[in-house]
This record gives sequence, C-alpha cells and structure tokens, in this order.
Amino acid sequence: MVVVRVTGCAARRRELGACLRSYRRLVAPEQVGLPAGGRRRTPGLRREEVATLAGVGLSWYTWLEQGRVTASGHVLESVGRVLGLDGAGRRHLRLLSAPAEPPPATPPAADLVPLLADFAGPAAVLDHRLDIVAANPRWTRVWGEPRDVDPARRNVLWQLAAGPPAVPVDDPGPLMTALRRQFRMAANLYAGDERIAEVAELLRADAPAYTPLWECRGIGAFGEPTVVVAGRELRAHLLEPAGRPGSALLFLAAADERGA
Repeated sequence: MVVVRVTGCAARRRELGACLRSYRRLVAPEQVGLPAGGRRRTPGLRREEVATLAGVGLSWYTWLEQGRVTASGHVLESVGRVLGLDGAGRRHLRLLSAPAEPPPATPPAADLVPLLADFAGPAAVLDHRLDIVAANPRWTRVWGEPRDVDPARRNVLWQLAAGPPAVPVDDPGPLMTALRRQFRMAANLYAGDERIAEVAELLRADAPAYTPLWECRGIGAFGEPTVVVAGRELRAHLLEPAGRPGSALLFLAAADERGA
C-alpha cells in the first residue's frame, strides 16, 4: 500500500478550495450585478461567473478550488471581494495560499493572566484553539470555573454551547458565531492539529442543536457581537496581542465600556 503524506501546504490549499466553494454558494447572482433569472443546479454563483468577475481564467480558478494551485495575494484579493469577504476573510485566503508555514502558535504568555483582574466584566485568556487558559471571577460567576471541567472540554465554544451557565444567558448566537469564525480560521491554518479536531468532535457530540454552526465554513473578522447576561446586554471584544500568535484576550463589557 502506498501512503501519501499530505503536507501542511497541501492541506491549507485544500482548505482554501473548500472555503472558496462554500462562499461561492452563498452569493446570489444579483448581489454581484448578474441577472437573477435562469435555472441553477446549485445555489450561488457558478465557477465561471466568479472567474470572470475576478478577472482570472476558468480552468485556473477551477484548479484553485480543487487545491491544485496557489495564487498571488492580488488574485485572492479580487476573488475574495467577488465572494463578499471582509478584510479579515481576504487576509485569511492569502495566508492559506502562502507557501510558508504559518507562524507557530505558542502558549499564551503568563503575563497576560494578571490583566484579567483589570476588566470589569467577564474576561478570559484563550489560546489559538480557543481553549480557556485562565478566566477572571466575573467569568466564572457566569460560566463556571474552567478548571472544574474535563480538560478536553475547557474550550470557550464548548462552554458557551454545552456548559450550563450559572446565571441566565440570552441570545448567545452572535458571540458563538464570531468565535466559530476564529476557530474555523485556526482549523484552516493549522490543518491536522489533533486538538482542534478533538474540539470539533466534542462540539458536534455535546451540542448537536448547533450543528449548522459547527458545519459552517464562515471566516472573517470577530467584530463586536453582543450577548445578554442576567438581563444586561454586553458587547464582546477579542484582543490579540501583537507578536504573540496563539494568545487572545476575550472580554465582555457594556456598550459604553472597553475594559476596567
């Protein structure tokens, strides 16, 4: 038996193709100035329409979706704009097509943990897989102490979707969607990461009500999603310290607050 080893670069090209196919199916013809009429076997744009609008050849674009070729940043910028991706989404396409490996994700620096005490609302330090490294007391009062949870389930997406909160949490959908986009981009960049695959399986098994979200390939900026905690609307922010791939601070504050 011949064993074919898929390199990180090849795996990222494959994820790039899957991402392009997924987003192509979400764009209605009228959104890009094409006639809405006519029968289509599948929803969204045809490959030839994306290729024409982006100014590239159909054969080459087909190979791009199949993970057989790479593309320049300029071309991916054009394709991303046709597909309606925001700046963060288009940057992610360029990272997936880069021949070099992504910067290694290192464990969050210990000096980030003391910063949690400065936030007036719930806050947590996350790694690139969205595993919770530490949380402040305001976080634990809502979602519980992460260290009390099975280590395999110490992930912020799992805690929001499957961990029962200690106080009422209403409409967590926008926050979960924003975090899912970050998780999807990490899964694309670090294709083959066993921990990311484990979290994805746990989410499907423990929170099946959110299956459409788990299967979504959405990417893009985190934004400022809101969630209602104990009757109070809070806005979420995700900070990624410069020069520290794999570290992030997630905190929730009232709309007119940014921290302490």
